[in-house]
Amino acid sequence: MAEAKRKPTEENQSNLGLEGFDQFFSNEEETITTTADPTATKHGGPVLDSFMSAQLEKLLERFSDLISLSVDQRVESAKMATQLIENQRQLIATQQILIKLMERSIELTRHIAAIEEKLPAVFELPRIVNSLKDKIVQMEGYEQ
Repeated sequence: MAEAKRKPTEENQSNLGLEGFDQFFSNEEETITTTADPTATKHGGPVLDSFMSAQLEKLLERFSDLISLSVDQRVESAKMATQLIENQRQLIATQQILIKLMERSIELTRHIAAIEEKLPAVFELPRIVNSLKDKIVQMEGYEQ
């Protein structure tokens, strides 16, 4: 069973690895106070104002770059959309041409099928003509 009511001993408390923790923050406070400009006031002095204005200028420059990039991307998107619309129109026109060609192909196929149905009769014509000629000769009783 786990020891839920275990109390920390003095050994466990001293061995937390926090030695020098207070010194770390006290050293940082000293560096902040020693590096601060003595002419700077509580609400901002000349150094702070120049720093802020430089930062503000950089931010404005980055913001203007971002806006110009955004505008450029929108212009490119509009160009691409226009090109896409034109490509779709050309695709529709090509599909309409293909439909007309397919309709004509179907008509030609029907016409050719009708001709092929009549071909055996056309091939039989010379034989029919010869047989008619023979019958006429027999009826009239002479040959040419």
